[in-house]
Amino acid sequence: MNMDREIFKINLGVEATSLYILTCALVDQGESPTLERIRTLWNGSSESLLLAAEELIQKGVASGTLPLEEGSSLHINPRKEWLGN
Repeated sequence: MNMDREIFKINLGVEATSLYILTCALVDQGESPTLERIRTLWNGSSESLLLAAEELIQKGVASGTLPLEEGSSLHINPRKEWLGN
């Protein structure tokens, strides 16, 4: 999965944008983007990770059910499903 540069045009917060990029990189490496795996690479707090994931889900960039639970994966949606695009 290649990162879509349109992510920079939908006015996400810095953490949500960073999480998008990190998630795309994990998928490109053939890894499953679970919260546990992302957390090992995340430089912020667990709370900031969850808030960033919630923002991606609320904007339609990622799929998931809120609140996110441990063991869940972050699935990136195609650009046509993003809100604000």
